Amino acid sequence: MIELYKEIDNKLRMLDYSEDTFDSIPEQTWIHMVNPSYEDVNKVCAVTGLDKGMLQGSLDTEEVSHVDVDEDNVLITIDAPILIDGFYETVPFSIMYNSKFFVTLCSRECGVVDSLTKKFRKIEPQKHARISLLIMYRITTMYIQSLKNIDLKSNEIESDLQDSMKNSHLFELMSLNKSLVYFSTSLNSNKNTLAKVKRLKDFKMYEDDFDLLDDVEIENNQAIEMCQIHRSILDTLTDTTASVISNNLNNVMKILTVVTIVISIPTLIGSFWGMNVSLPFEKNKYGFWILIGLSLILSIIGGMLLFKITGVKKIKKK
Repeated sequence: MIELYKEIDNKLRMLDYSEDTFDSIPEQTWIHMVNPSYEDVNKVCAVTGLDKGMLQGSLDTEEVSHVDVDEDNVLITIDAPILIDGFYETVPFSIMYNSKFFVTLCSRECGVVDSLTKKFRKIEPQKHARISLLIMYRITTMYIQSLKNIDLKSNEIESDLQDSMKNSHLFELMSLNKSLVYFSTSLNSNKNTLAKVKRLKDFKMYEDDFDLLDDVEIENNQAIEMCQIHRSILDTLTDTTASVISNNLNNVMKILTVVTIVISIPTLIGSFWGMNVSLPFEKNKYGFWILIGLSLILSIIGGMLLFKITGVKKIKKK
């Protein structure tokens, strides 16, 4: 998918185009590509004059966050958060521009451009450094919002675990922890990229742009701290859940052990009186019921003593 944006009458508008008119795209147009083919990338490079090798490398889903400058071409790749089937991952989002065109590329739709156009009223594609910073700022705020969503989800799981402990809850905890690992790695990589962006001459021309870059760094650092806090909380919750499961299992094993011992008491008594030797009550017409009563009494006494000794308590959900 290829979308074209240009500022017309002080408003950012999407341009209509066809295959026949694509070669006549006006300068200072913002070209946004989502999951493009190599043919689409080659076509855009032919029109914009951007380095084809640099832009094609951005199609790699494992591309790390970095900055690459080659003469008039500037490439900035940062990781953006994306929600896939309730699980957060990160995807490379590339920004590339020269003096005439501004191009963004992402292998999957992550909502950066849509949220950017809705959040900021004034977007000027011809100011490449500023729009780059706006995109990076939006991505860092998306991390913060995603981390808040992860925190809410972990609180819901924690509440559910107090009522019932299901395997699905444990798998959800594992997914959240995996998301935080992705976020932690990507945010630290983005931090290094922002430090390199700060040294680019394009971002030192205007004081407002330099201030915006500082804001991006502050937001990114805040996201890193939030990620670390949520990882610590989630690790504690996971360890606590494992301890509760282990404790419940120990209680169950204690109960089964006590029940086994109690059941063996009447079995033992029955075995003695099943021998062909002279035994008490063998001639008493109530001997059978006497043995049954004796077995029950000894079983109850033995059970009470064993429960008291082992300290087995009723397993509670809360």
